[in-house]
Amino acid sequence: MADETKVETINETPTAEDYEALRQELEAEKQKATELVEQATEDLKEKVTGLEAELAARTGELETLQGQLATLRLDFDGAKAAYAYAVEDYKQMVLQSNPLFTPDIIGGDTIYEVKASVEKANALVGKVREGIEAQASALSQLSAVPAGAPARSGQSTEGLSTKEKINLGLEQARRARKEL
Repeated sequence: MADETKVETINETPTAEDYEALRQELEAEKQKATELVEQATEDLKEKVTGLEAELAARTGELETLQGQLATLRLDFDGAKAAYAYAVEDYKQMVLQSNPLFTPDIIGGDTIYEVKASVEKANALVGKVREGIEAQASALSQLSAVPAGAPARSGQSTEGLSTKEKINLGLEQARRARKEL
């Protein structure tokens, strides 16, 4: 008999009322699951909403900063060009104020580099000037003529023999007569 009961339950077909009860039970479970999902995700949705607002604010800040960066880049490029012109003007001023400098010895891309090259050029000009002054001093000593006429003194008679001394005296007397 136990086998008959099994067969009977298997052969029983559910009725429309059974389907309806099952559908209502599934709908209730679906509603519960939906409510549970809503409750579980409510905090996450709030966080997502907050993060989206923060992202929008940060995006606005980023766009503002990018605009400022572009402006600063333009300003920097302009200042860089102005500085390059100032360095060139400084080089020209140095060359005009120092006629002994040539453009090839004054160089550099910054004021400090130009100043360093000016110091080197000054050292070079100083060395050249010292060399020229030393040469001029040496030449002036070679061609130095004493001021005024030399003292008129006769020829030294030291170391001359008596005969040479007599001949010297006679020579001086003849010159003296010719001058008169």
